[in-house]
Amino acid sequence: MMESSATGVMLLVVLAACHVPRGTVRAEEADRLRPDHWVARCPDADRVLLDAAGVEAFNRRMLARDRSLRDLAALPVALPAADVSALVAGVSRMPDGPFQHADGRAVDAADRERWLASLALDSIPADVAPRFAIVTRRAALRRFPTAQRVRRAGGPHDIDLFQESAFFPGTPTAAVHATADGRWTFVLGITYAAWIETAALAFAERDAVLDFARRSSVVVVAARALAAPIETATEAIALDMGTVLPEAGGSAASEPTVTVPVRSADGSLAVAPARIEPADAIRAAPLSASRRHVLEQAFRFLGEPYGWGHDHDARDCSGFVGEIYRSLGLLLPRNTRDQATSPALDRTVVAADWPRDRRLAEIGRLRAGDLVYAPRHVMMIVGHDESGPWVIHDTHAGRLAGAADPPANGVVVAPLARILAEDGGLTIDTITTLVRVLPRPAGDRP
Repeated sequence: MMESSATGVMLLVVLAACHVPRGTVRAEEADRLRPDHWVARCPDADRVLLDAAGVEAFNRRMLARDRSLRDLAALPVALPAADVSALVAGVSRMPDGPFQHADGRAVDAADRERWLASLALDSIPADVAPRFAIVTRRAALRRFPTAQRVRRAGGPHDIDLFQESAFFPGTPTAAVHATADGRWTFVLGITYAAWIETAALAFAERDAVLDFARRSSVVVVAARALAAPIETATEAIALDMGTVLPEAGGSAASEPTVTVPVRSADGSLAVAPARIEPADAIRAAPLSASRRHVLEQAFRFLGEPYGWGHDHDARDCSGFVGEIYRSLGLLLPRNTRDQATSPALDRTVVAADWPRDRRLAEIGRLRAGDLVYAPRHVMMIVGHDESGPWVIHDTHAGRLAGAADPPANGVVVAPLARILAEDGGLTIDTITTLVRVLPRPAGDRP
């Protein structure tokens, strides 16, 4: 009886967090919290919609056509100072409006001057030779080279305006600038450019870094995992879904192993074999590009708290989407705006004057894994039922029309037609773009 009671309490908590009405737990309500419920409603869910060659072609197209992404292998051997200065200045902009330190103190002119001075733009040489490095741990990407947290005056405490994103272990980067004390480095990655703590980087020759990335084929498919180095006393490294690392060749360990990057005492790149915990958290290659896998990967994050810019060891709405597709080997832009406007993706632009019935009709054509964009937000379709389309999304203040529950703060499942926008209206009326990441076979019906 104790086990049954505890399970019932937990189910009620999850149902409340996931925008399913509280009260008596009906079977159909609980079913909506499981991926197999939506997989069963998805025709041909196991059909592989992109084979390995198709995935490779998809990523090449993204790198070639999407200006928010960067092919590090094509980076020039030297960059003009003006280009580097523009890159840094483009990221290191002061937030609009009044903002505060984490303790509530107002940010003043002296704070602003100090942060701007830390950029050291005057020290950029005429020609910058990028230094290549591998990220060795989950590391924050910052708007300014500081760990100080700031928030909008009167805004949420958990949204740090200086937090941009995060890079995971094994991420290749090109360092193009650094602070005067060397503690922070401005790096270019495939999906982002920002400041990162230098201690999170292991430097090597360009070819060695690119080769490490090229050999990275083992994919983390769990929401989280740990890589425990086998031959050193180094502490375990946290891994997120979509992290890719090379296999550990020649390891005698019976458990699945990978090669992890290690920062030597002099900052150079070393590598070590590591054991993955849990063992089933990785695959030797990305998951096949099927709608079943998209759904199952999305539901691995169900209930995870929201993390703006990958803060709090979590992720935000576009990071959530990106990690899911990365576990299938597919590269997407990092931010919502770039995902919604990418010329490399199959997009339908929703005109502002479309009435609600037309919007719902167009969304009704979407399949599981397709994406719905509203201003500063993205949601993923999981399926359709008699109440219309349902989505899974990572939300900071998600609310449903007619619901008395407090706003959701994390990954939830919800009926799209009832989700409220920030201004209190319905999100369905603010939708801007629909995106199909996976191709739809000819003759396929929603």
